[in-house]
Amino acid sequence: MVPARGKAFGRLGVGELVDVFNNTVKGLRGKTEVWCHTCWGNPSQQRIFREVQSYQPTLAALARVDADAITFETCSSGTGDLAAIGEAIRDKKVVIGVIDHHTLQVERPDQVSALIREALKHIPAERLVISSDCGMGREGMSRRHAAYKMVAMVLGTNIVRKELGLPEAECLAADPRYVLSLTQSR
Repeated sequence: MVPARGKAFGRLGVGELVDVFNNTVKGLRGKTEVWCHTCWGNPSQQRIFREVQSYQPTLAALARVDADAITFETCSSGTGDLAAIGEAIRDKKVVIGVIDHHTLQVERPDQVSALIREALKHIPAERLVISSDCGMGREGMSRRHAAYKMVAMVLGTNIVRKELGLPEAECLAADPRYVLSLTQSR
């Protein structure tokens, strides 16, 4: 998202960055699904910007990238850009982050489902993909925290899938039969 704040590397404008991306992936869409990942940065699990950033200055450029899907960090950034994202990105899958990689606080499934419901007001279900905001393994987050966050993501998504009459995804990590910390009552 550097271009939202000026030229990347002091030289490349937004249009040039779109050209670089498109030239890099040229010919791949016929062979695989191409995703464009947007990121606000994650140095030591810290935010780079003091204020929550907006995707709106870059949406027109993101609509021009030759990708099948574009990711958005909507858990940590909030839902304020969802309407604009839904308007600007019409021919690609929209991947929303429902898990914040900046914090060890594990989201509740009802928080995840609320974010998904808000996205569905602006993005058709057939183009909406659920993900985490960004990766969690690089810095500072244990596998246990990441696993709990992924379980919350699946359970929250299942709440909405059930509301929509869609089959729920199996989540063995949330199945009490496989929990090691439970004790048998005698």
